[in-house]
Amino acid sequence: MGRVILGLLKGGLIGAAIGAGAFKVGITGGFLALVVYAVIGGVVGMLCGRPPWRQDTFWTTALKGIFGAVVGGVLYWGAGKLFGGAHLAFVAKLGAPAGRPLIDIPLLLGPAIGAVWGLFVEVDDGGSTDKAAAKSGQPSAKKK
Repeated sequence: MGRVILGLLKGGLIGAAIGAGAFKVGITGGFLALVVYAVIGGVVGMLCGRPPWRQDTFWTTALKGIFGAVVGGVLYWGAGKLFGGAHLAFVAKLGAPAGRPLIDIPLLLGPAIGAVWGLFVEVDDGGSTDKAAAKSGQPSAKKK
């Protein structure tokens, strides 16, 4: 349960930071929005799960980032298909025009995409537990 919450928090915070930057710059849709969500997916893929400095090789982190970029773009495309014309009433209080659909507001969609992808990466690559190490006959990763 801790990994689930940690993945949601890490991914959501990364998505919120990058989404807020894109919102401030004025990126709302089109190809640049796809790039923003690919960056969110890539950064979340690299930082969630085992941190880059604890990976066995550099390539593990690089592949997590590349695959995360693809997943971020696919999640943006899927959100466009699923929530294409959905409008939220409170977006005018965030500074966005009231007529904008949800997918054109990276301040809201960025944390959602980051949290979803962060959840999967953290649960998948969160590291082994002491029980798993003991079961396989390996020494524990913790130092006493």
